[in-house]
Amino acid sequence: MKLNILVIHGYVQSAATVAANTVALREELADIATLHYVDGPPMQGVRGDSRPWWILGGGLEHDPSSRRWEESIKWWSEELSKNQYDGVIGLSQGSAMTGLLLSMISNPERVPGFHPQLSQPIKFAILCSGFVSHNSPHKEIYGIPENLPTLHTVDDNDYVVPAARTVELKNLCKTSVLMKHNEGHSVPVRGQWPKFFRDFILNAVNIDAHHKNAHSA
Repeated sequence: MKLNILVIHGYVQSAATVAANTVALREELADIATLHYVDGPPMQGVRGDSRPWWILGGGLEHDPSSRRWEESIKWWSEELSKNQYDGVIGLSQGSAMTGLLLSMISNPERVPGFHPQLSQPIKFAILCSGFVSHNSPHKEIYGIPENLPTLHTVDDNDYVVPAARTVELKNLCKTSVLMKHNEGHSVPVRGQWPKFFRDFILNAVNIDAHHKNAHSA
């Protein structure tokens, strides 16, 4: 049975834009996984396809004057009550959302209004150009499972998210790997990157299966 992988877009993106930019990755994983590119809740009164998970103020931080985060909580409750995922891939704010979502699933009591009806068998996460969101209510949510394998990608010349912010998110994840690339603010897909992602996913799934077997022995 194929893995179901959730793909979370960034701040000014949509499911379609990320899908268009990750064709090589999707083709590399085609025999082992289905990539589910999701769109965040629509923005009222906003033209275009941008569907941010929360509104950013200065310094990539959450703007507490906006109600957008509450809309996203409701959306995630509904999405995770309909579908189950084995892994997550995020880009930019989508990676920041991934870090928060992993924490929310593990600690739902920290997020008022978050009541997903299905368990999530998430075995790994890939976070590209991610960052930590420091403002409330986000800072109180963090609690990423320590044994969850995470892969973080960074370009030192990323013009949107400084590399130091991506390293900070990596350091919140206790079973994590940081890899550098030169493809800018993106999910890297040139050269051997799709195969590298594939190997990471297969290794993470095998580790998870080994842990389960050992626990039941």
